[in-house]
Amino acid sequence: MNDPKNLTRHSERLAKVLNGSVNYGSTMSNADQDKNMNCWKFTGTSPAANTNFTLAHNLGRIPITINAQDTNNGGLIYRGTVAWTKTSCTFRCTTAGAVYNIIVI
Repeated sequence: MNDPKNLTRHSERLAKVLNGSVNYGSTMSNADQDKNMNCWKFTGTSPAANTNFTLAHNLGRIPITINAQDTNNGGLIYRGTVAWTKTSCTFRCTTAGAVYNIIVI
């Protein structure tokens, strides 16, 4: 039924579930007990600027996008020229030697 009270209750319950209950975890570890999203986290150092580097993941599917990234030297992480697969992602970084954190979903 489309009773406004039912819709309001449903919205309130949904908000409670999502408010702080869905997260990437509290560390960059994929074994983080707080992580409850289907995402994969990478940490490392980029090679030469604008050069492909491939990293393995265990998502069991092809990721759809880079959801978050940061580097210690302002480098930007972007997709490499090799297609992503169910087991690996290829990236490039605009700067060499960037210590990075990347999350893909």
